[in-house]
Amino acid sequence: MSTFLRQFKRIPHWVVLDCASHLAIPDQTREWLSDSTSLTLRIKQHCLKEQLGCFSVKVLQQGMAQPSKDEVQRLKLNHHYALIREVLLYCGDTPIVFARTVIPINTLSASQHQLACLGNRPLGEFLFAQPALERDAMEITALNQGHQLYDIAVHSLKKSLPQVWARRSIFRLKDKPLLVAEVFLPNLLNKASL
Repeated sequence: MSTFLRQFKRIPHWVVLDCASHLAIPDQTREWLSDSTSLTLRIKQHCLKEQLGCFSVKVLQQGMAQPSKDEVQRLKLNHHYALIREVLLYCGDTPIVFARTVIPINTLSASQHQLACLGNRPLGEFLFAQPALERDAMEITALNQGHQLYDIAVHSLKKSLPQVWARRSIFRLKDKPLLVAEVFLPNLLNKASL
């Protein structure tokens, strides 16, 4: 397991989904942001339906690192490091979602230690197979250049975008939390047929 460090320029303003009616979210985007089922399963179905190629996961970074201030606050962490996993989800050769997961060290005990060994397997498959899975309220935000997740997510596209939409929520496995943030890339939203 490697260690890496990211310096975040700007922290996005997250809004609880139920209170986000004032945000100008396109309908198609809102449907993806508000879906509380397995994103992995939904993307697999989308890849198949749209004949975009096979679903896959590419790990960009995984290791012990310092979460950003807002991640520390959201998880109520009292220590400085967590296991952080950053991945891209693909349909064929097209990246469609960037995901960043922050897993507190205490969460990695007992059967949850498997979270550190997922490799290119999707986190969603593991999470939604757990019988005691709970999910806190989803938060959403619009990200633009300089925001902590925008720069990482859009870097993989090798082009600039005015903004991208993201969501995050805390999952709990037997009261052990982990924070998952997902950035929806335009390759998904422009071709999505819901």
